[in-house]
Amino acid sequence: MKIMRIAGVSMDAVMKHKVRTFLIVLAIVVGIATLTVIVALTQGANKKILQQINNFGPDAIMVHSGGGKMRGPSTASEANLTKKDIADIQDIEGVKLISPFQVSLDMPVKYGNKFTTSWIFGVESSWQEAWKRGASKGDFISDSDNEQLSKVCVIGQTAAKDLFGDANPIGENILVENVSFRVIGILEKRGQSPVGTDFDNLILIPFTTASRRLMNQPLYIAMARAVVFNPSQIKTVTAKIKEILRANHHLAETEEDDFKMTSPEEITKMIKSTSQTLNVFLWLVGIISPFVGGIVLMNIMLMAVSERKREIGLRRAVGAKKKHIIFQFLAESLVLTFAGGAFGVTAGVIIAILISFSGKPISITWQPFATAFLFSTVIGLFFGIYPARKAAALDPAGALSQK
Repeated sequence: MKIMRIAGVSMDAVMKHKVRTFLIVLAIVVGIATLTVIVALTQGANKKILQQINNFGPDAIMVHSGGGKMRGPSTASEANLTKKDIADIQDIEGVKLISPFQVSLDMPVKYGNKFTTSWIFGVESSWQEAWKRGASKGDFISDSDNEQLSKVCVIGQTAAKDLFGDANPIGENILVENVSFRVIGILEKRGQSPVGTDFDNLILIPFTTASRRLMNQPLYIAMARAVVFNPSQIKTVTAKIKEILRANHHLAETEEDDFKMTSPEEITKMIKSTSQTLNVFLWLVGIISPFVGGIVLMNIMLMAVSERKREIGLRRAVGAKKKHIIFQFLAESLVLTFAGGAFGVTAGVIIAILISFSGKPISITWQPFATAFLFSTVIGLFFGIYPARKAAALDPAGALSQK
């Protein structure tokens, strides 16, 4: 019996039993659709992780005031970095620049009858080079703004949307903790910060204004961002910064650091560790679902063997060999799983697109299609081989005597 003939017989058998075919294909569709959504979600999450890492910068080191574990930005109220610390870090070989800034979290901001809370950063002009992020419209904080303790600000796009809607905020005055600031620019959009917060809900003001007029911290600095010439120098520079800060802060060998440092490697570990558990759970669900469909396939195909004993016996009686029966039933399994795989990946892509409308990161590439094809083949062969072998093992005479 030739391959094409076996395929034709298999297709006839599949089309003849429509209810059975529908149930098997439906089970495979559910499993493959689930797997497709999982792949899309995982790929989307990985892209988001890469974006967050890029937002941090591969060539940057964050220096935070205060010791202990990382828990987000250090604020002006816990600042302990000095001007000498900043100058000494700038002198380290390999450091391109260092940009100090003051931080206050969730400060009240008001414009007219609109109210929001935002992170307030007191920055120098070097902030835009350190973060590779300037004003998309208007002007950035200048050196003269810092020299004159100007009450001007550059507003992030989330804060701008909350306070001004679609109107142009440049030239308008906002109140930050009841201190009036004139908006001179709109900050470039950036998305999520490395710790998952909205990095567009920022308001930047001059460093000196923040230190002396708003946050009452004229002596110490909350945070600094050091940028190196070569990312391969990160570990060496980080170790040197630690050595300098411990010496400057007169810390004994037994004392813990009274500062924290964050490098791209630590950010990567932190982000991936938070998503690892969810990814494992998603993949378990994604892998189990197609195998449930495979079990349904095997059970229904075993029922089909019992119902088609006379047909099998007749084929054996007219010359079909055991391998021809095995090939026929495997072909039927593969036809059903490929059909389920095709419909399943289509349904999965549609579901993934609908999920993306809720704001979840989704990435649809060739991988869901390749994964669906692979799993369809595996399910068809793995769960179809037992019914196929059982059909081939039937005694022709006994099968023909079945009613």
